Amino acid sequence: MVAITLVAGAAVFGWVNGQAGSSESAYGQSAAAGINYLREHFAPVTYTFTGPGGVACSGSPKVCTIANFWVFNNGQLSFTLASLQIQSAVGAPASNFLNIIYTPTGFTAYNSGGTALSCSPSTPGFTAPSNSPIPVGVLSSTPYSLTIPNCAGVNNIAVGQGYTVTMTGFFTNVVQFQLTANG
Repeated sequence: MVAITLVAGAAVFGWVNGQAGSSESAYGQSAAAGINYLREHFAPVTYTFTGPGGVACSGSPKVCTIANFWVFNNGQLSFTLASLQIQSAVGAPASNFLNIIYTPTGFTAYNSGGTALSCSPSTPGFTAPSNSPIPVGVLSSTPYSLTIPNCAGVNNIAVGQGYTVTMTGFFTNVVQFQLTANG
């Protein structure tokens, strides 16, 4: 009788110990998966605005159709951009209000009231750097380049106007900055 109790006790102990190990493993994997959220850091270094083909911005008033952003990866893992938003600063005229959210697979544009706009072309004008994902401690070799589509007449970046740019990394680290369009 004592032998049966000892065998049964050893079996139960083995099963409980195995379950605890599985639980600890699952918890460890969950915690490790979230650590990348803390390791993603990046900084936009510089930006330019141009016309098609890299030519100077033109017109009266002067407008640009392409925005370029160089990014430095100062994190602890390779950096991949998940989205980039360019939005006109507060007080921008509704006739030239710009709010476009780019992702590597598409974009969505909104008017000043927050309504989604129909744009042409409907494919994204988004080009990632040639060294994307950007390795740790490296500047993007070429810029993230965005072509502004024609969305209900809003199809450019006005030189001298203020914009807010929001860049979001793959692990949801967000960098937001304000700039005045040059060109």
